[in-house]
Amino acid sequence: MADRMAGLELFSTLGSSDLACLARGARHRHLGPGKPLWRAGERAAHFAVIESGIIEIRQTTLTGDGVVVGLFRTGEAVGLAAVLEHGLFPADAIAIGGAVDVLSIRADALQEALETSVTVGFAINRALLQHTAALRAKIDIVSAGSVPRRLAALMIYLIERFGRPTGAEAVVVEVNLSREEISQLVSARAETVIRILSRWQKAGWLTSRPGGMEITRADMLRRILDT
Repeated sequence: MADRMAGLELFSTLGSSDLACLARGARHRHLGPGKPLWRAGERAAHFAVIESGIIEIRQTTLTGDGVVVGLFRTGEAVGLAAVLEHGLFPADAIAIGGAVDVLSIRADALQEALETSVTVGFAINRALLQHTAALRAKIDIVSAGSVPRRLAALMIYLIERFGRPTGAEAVVVEVNLSREEISQLVSARAETVIRILSRWQKAGWLTSRPGGMEITRADMLRRILDT
């Protein structure tokens, strides 16, 4: 387990003793698509580092609507703040876009490592800053203006975070978001999102594909943001 942890960016600066301490409280978990890592309201007895796949953090409003707070990718940690506060998870953590593998690390193992190692403290601080940046990106998306601008901001965000170039212009984004999840990310009605995306597809800016989408005209999306 310590060897697996050493291969993750979060733990790459840790020595063998620090890795051994954390590994005593670690276990591997495999989640199928749509399966929860945890649910809102559960005691935060562990946090997780993503080995492969994407975790969606989703809150439910008082009216029962879902709000996607952020998307987290391979190498990133989720649940750290709740664990450090000895509290409850404030939102659901769900595997999306395919199966997800994580290393789940108990809160007591993290606490022991933090008490004995400054290096672990630095690593956890970096992870918290990454998490904050991902959540701030959601704010940037929903504050971009009109729904087309918010959608364009989301697509650029997905390209930068999850994109894989396939040609001079085209980028494959291997994140299988439903139209409902996209509407939650941009805080818009699903019908409006579907109408805009259909228009962009007809214009040849993007196409759906198994496991995600291919964006062929990111320049047009950036132009929407610049206007």
